[in-house]
Amino acid sequence: MAARTTNTRKARQTQAPTFDFDGSLLTGLTDGDQEMFESERFEAVAYSDIARDRWDLGVGSTIDGCRITGLNLSAWSLRGSRIVESVIGGADVPVVSAARGGLRDVEFLDSRFGSIEAYDANWRGIRFTRCKLGFVNLRGSELLDIEFVDCTIDEIDLLDATARRVSFESSRIGALNASGATLSDVDLRGAEVLEVVGMAGLRGATISPEQLHLMAPALAQMAGIRVED
Repeated sequence: MAARTTNTRKARQTQAPTFDFDGSLLTGLTDGDQEMFESERFEAVAYSDIARDRWDLGVGSTIDGCRITGLNLSAWSLRGSRIVESVIGGADVPVVSAARGGLRDVEFLDSRFGSIEAYDANWRGIRFTRCKLGFVNLRGSELLDIEFVDCTIDEIDLLDATARRVSFESSRIGALNASGATLSDVDLRGAEVLEVVGMAGLRGATISPEQLHLMAPALAQMAGIRVED
């Protein structure tokens, strides 16, 4: 009788986000002033201490290769516009409108954003570090290579979003809506997640054993399993 062989397949590890852009190398920029800001000079310029009621970028506008340090606004509209290869630090903006916009290779540092309306958006290569975010609406958006480090997020809505290689390190999420989401290599192990809506949408995400234990009742209910002593 032939010997029985067993093929073992090593489980694929969760892929971390990858980044081509390093904000620390963003040097040699022109120092911007108020006049340049008003004339919308947003290419290879460094701005600091921008304070105004509103900042409205027109549809099709692009911020490219800029560093903005200190941004205090009541509202920021980025609808249909883009930010590319830029660093934004020390921002305090209660209302951000960024629906159908694009972010590529952008770092947000030590910032506070209230509501972020970014549905139907395209984000790629984005890092949030030590940021506080309120309600983040990413419904229907496409997300690739996104990282949250030491962040607090009140609520993030991924309804019908497509997300690949997204991680949360040392972060806290008050509520996560994954209804209808398509996830791949979304790593929740580094996050404290208080509430999940749309548990079935977490297919493709990675969680820790501790998180599995906390989610077990909801998973059992979703599967129609009765748990009794």
